[in-house]
Amino acid sequence: MLQPKKIEISNQPSIELHIKQWLKYRQAVLVHYSQLSAINLIKPKTLDLFCQQLMDYLSFGHFKMFEKLAAYQQGISNKAEVGLDNDLMNNIALTTDAALDFNEKYTNPKTLNDLSQDLSNLGENLAHRMDWEDKLIRQYSKFYH
Repeated sequence: MLQPKKIEISNQPSIELHIKQWLKYRQAVLVHYSQLSAINLIKPKTLDLFCQQLMDYLSFGHFKMFEKLAAYQQGISNKAEVGLDNDLMNNIALTTDAALDFNEKYTNPKTLNDLSQDLSNLGENLAHRMDWEDKLIRQYSKFYH
C-alpha cells in the first residue's frame, strides 16, 4: 500500500535547491505510480494519495520551478528572447492538462473501469513531461555552470 511521504522543502532561494526539491516530488510520483500500476485491486485511498502526490509535483513545477527558471534566465541576460523554451513549455502544458484530467476523474471516482488504460496514458504523458523538464534543467545548466 502506498504510504504518504513528506517532502522536505527548504526555504533557501537557491535554484539548485529548488531543482533538487522538484526532483524529489517527481521521484515520489514515479514511486507511487509504479506501486499503483502493480496493484490488482486498488483502494480509493491509495488512488487519492497518488492523485495528491501528482498534484503536489505539478504544482511545485508550475508555481515554483518554471517561474524561477525563467526569472533566473531573464536575470542573467539583457536579451529579450531569453526565457523558457516556448515549445517545451507548450508540451509540458499539454501533459499538465492530461494529469489534471486524470486527477479530476480519479479523485472520488464513480468507477475504476478505465483506470488501467488511464494509468497507462498518464504514464506515457509523465515520461514525455519528465524528458521535457530534463531539457529545461539542462538549459538552466548551460546558463549557470
